[in-house]
Amino acid sequence: MDELERQSEQQRLELVLREIREQLELSQGNVSGSRKELRAALDAYWERPTANVWDQAQQIEAVARQRSLTAATYQKRARLEKLSESPYFGRIDFREEAPLRQERPEAVYIGIASLVDRAGGAYLIYDWRSPIAGMFYDFEPGPAKYLCPAGTIRGEITLKRQYKIVAGRMLSLFDTDLQIDDEILQEILGRSADSKMRTIVASIQREQNRIIRDETHGLLLVQGPAGSGKTSIALHRAAYLLYLERNAITAKNILILSPNQIFSDYISGVLPELGEENVLQTTFREYILSFRRHFPLVVEERDAQLEYLLAGPAGPDDRAYAVRAAAVRYKSSPEFAQVIRNCLADLETELSRDCPALEWRGRTIMAPEEWRSLFRETLAYLPPTARLAQIKKRVQIQLRPSLHELRREKEAEIAAGGEEVNEKTIKALARLAAHRELEPLLAELDRLTTLIPFERYRRIFEDDALFARLTAGNAVPLEWPAIKAQTLEWFDRGFIPYEDLLPLIYCQGMLDGFPVRNGIRYLIIDEAQDYSALQYEILKRLFPEAAWTVLGDPAQAIHPYFQTADFEAVAAILGMERSLAIRLQRSYRSTREIQSFCQGLLVEAAAVEPINRSGDLPELHRLASPAALPETVARLIGELRAKGCRSLAVICKTAGEAAALYAALPEGHGLSLITREAGEFRSGGVIIPIYLAKGLEFDGVLIPDASAGVYSAARPGDRQLLYIACTRALHRLVLCHSAALSPYLANLDPGLYRSIP
Repeated sequence: MDELERQSEQQRLELVLREIREQLELSQGNVSGSRKELRAALDAYWERPTANVWDQAQQIEAVARQRSLTAATYQKRARLEKLSESPYFGRIDFREEAPLRQERPEAVYIGIASLVDRAGGAYLIYDWRSPIAGMFYDFEPGPAKYLCPAGTIRGEITLKRQYKIVAGRMLSLFDTDLQIDDEILQEILGRSADSKMRTIVASIQREQNRIIRDETHGLLLVQGPAGSGKTSIALHRAAYLLYLERNAITAKNILILSPNQIFSDYISGVLPELGEENVLQTTFREYILSFRRHFPLVVEERDAQLEYLLAGPAGPDDRAYAVRAAAVRYKSSPEFAQVIRNCLADLETELSRDCPALEWRGRTIMAPEEWRSLFRETLAYLPPTARLAQIKKRVQIQLRPSLHELRREKEAEIAAGGEEVNEKTIKALARLAAHRELEPLLAELDRLTTLIPFERYRRIFEDDALFARLTAGNAVPLEWPAIKAQTLEWFDRGFIPYEDLLPLIYCQGMLDGFPVRNGIRYLIIDEAQDYSALQYEILKRLFPEAAWTVLGDPAQAIHPYFQTADFEAVAAILGMERSLAIRLQRSYRSTREIQSFCQGLLVEAAAVEPINRSGDLPELHRLASPAALPETVARLIGELRAKGCRSLAVICKTAGEAAALYAALPEGHGLSLITREAGEFRSGGVIIPIYLAKGLEFDGVLIPDASAGVYSAARPGDRQLLYIACTRALHRLVLCHSAALSPYLANLDPGLYRSIP
């Protein structure tokens, strides 16, 4: 690239920036005008109300339309402001093949949003999500193609160029191809972690682009190692879908399920950076608790359950811990899920088989045959609770003639007694008398048509004969007698353990009906390796119209006893014909040295292609005694900051350990303590338990106690926990220990780390 071409690029940038500034000025006027029109519409609605239903509906529609226009105007201005900072990051020159072959290739400049020249109508910038821009990620210079509404357009890329533009200034530009170690990607990967997750739009790789732009599969299953960009892919896919179906869906039609609120806060800035409104984000627990019913007890928090289980037994004879671990394992298993399904099927049979004849004064109000016909056939489209409610209403209707007859009899009896002469009093007394006489029948009707999911679920633990029938010969853990005793004890104390929440919610949904959300067109599940089969069954019923993107890594399963569903099981549960499983193999987060160290922690490490970015070896610091830990941590945090680590995490195994260390640290450490799922991500430095650090990344990570007592080979899940903690590090990883080193570290190749006595 000669100097003349560089000057030409600079001149074009100035032209584009001038157009952006002019459009921003116009946009400011549009924003002001739109705001005034919205205020006027609201004033008209509140100050000039109308009793006419149709006029009122028109007013409401006018306000809603103006709100939408105002939001669109604000969003356009926000996009222009983003473009003014960095208008574009890439360019391809594309020449279509005959018969559409141009004399000269078309220069396609690519940025986070499109920009059209107002004078000539030409595209100055193409949105990265547009079909033609997809070639920037998928093809090297040479033959290329893209799919658009007109069909497949084939041709040749004659030039591929990348730019670094910051605050409207071009800092660098160079011609490139798809190599992973190109300058732009190296700069992005080597950058310090911000307080929020960054966009990767300028460095999307071919395998990532394939997932982001997929339009043909109802189910995408994406498996990849730590740092492979799964979360970034999920968010950029949401942005792509909003662009692709901009006339059919909005941000309210996409739901992202995150592992916790801290993670949701961490990723909240990506879509606005791409010029899109944030989609709906929540956690599975928050979502299902929003519609729970008939739970007369307090439900345990998920982090409280994890805290108890990760802390480990108090000693070798900790029977309560062993029973609870077995309970979590069994209650999250496919076998127990089948017990729940059998229980619900058994209940349906019972409700239609054991119905007595409802009679009064020798008259049959409802015969068992009619009840069965209504329950099994006429009302079968409804969930059981709703069917019973409809049957109750039918009985009440059929009872009305008899009720009226009874009231007349009572009125005659009271009048004949001569004690009351007031007609209103006689009628009131007659109603009371009639109700007393009918009370046994009405009480029986209430009993037969009242269904409480929690009570039915409790019976599984109370009724040994029922449980034996429900297991149908399937294996039951040896600890079952202790599990049921422990569970009933908690229920009696007014407490629902977290492991009982999923089966309870499933029971409630199947009996009462799930609150179906057909408006959710796309469901994105991150950290999917922590979901059980029953969770997927619940989600399938909640979002029957959704296409799914499921992303996870089995090596990062956080729960030591919870049985999760692999991707084969997920595909079978969802039963979608058009599904695609993709395995990512490149990891972009950590340096090559940290990646090698982390891979060494796994028993069967999947093949991972490391990035070509080197750094310091991880450090293992041996402390003289546990008492030296607080001062050592404070010193090491200071050293990491001096080495350029702006975001830091001290990652403890549990929240209890994190809180204890935080209290012991000397003043001036500058760290924030995070111990609850409902927290907020904080920039700078944090002390945090592993299960809340999932998905996050930091310039430097310090693990304060990597001894055998904390990460033990005797406890399931400790290897994965240590792996998860280490893989949070971007540039520097430090581990401390005052006792014998964890066996997972002691068995590592000494060449993978630097030991500091």
